[in-house]
Amino acid sequence: MDTFVSNLYIGVTLASILLLVGLGLTFTFGQMGVINMAHGEFIMAGAYVPYVLQTTLFENARGTAVLVALPVAFVVAGLMGVVLERLLLRRMYGRPLDTLLVTFGVSLMLQQAAKDLFSANNKDVVTPTWLRGQWHVAGVTLTHTRLFVGLLLHPWVIG
Repeated sequence: MDTFVSNLYIGVTLASILLLVGLGLTFTFGQMGVINMAHGEFIMAGAYVPYVLQTTLFENARGTAVLVALPVAFVVAGLMGVVLERLLLRRMYGRPLDTLLVTFGVSLMLQQAAKDLFSANNKDVVTPTWLRGQWHVAGVTLTHTRLFVGLLLHPWVIG
């Protein structure tokens, strides 16, 4: 029973992240009629924000960089979306196949740019000390990182 509850906990936290990504794709197509194949690369850009902050501005306080990176990642990904919409997609509303091809090309360019800037190797982001622990409740291990993700996504997924 403990294994089932542990797997359920992990599954719900992972599903909430995938649900948020899926909602982004749905809103983009539903509101704009655009099939955005570069959606994942916007998420990738947001994921590189804590790495960049930890290696540049917050070298001595790497745990703080994660808190600063949360709003900055949203701004970076949002600005990328605005630039894509203003430069390319605005001319293609109502033509989903064209937007699919253009955003696929943008996706490939962003992937290559990330490889050129950061290399293809994995990059480590230092976890703050307050996110490193875990709680054991009724035989289930609740890691602080998954609880934090659940708290962050709760208003969007549940609310």
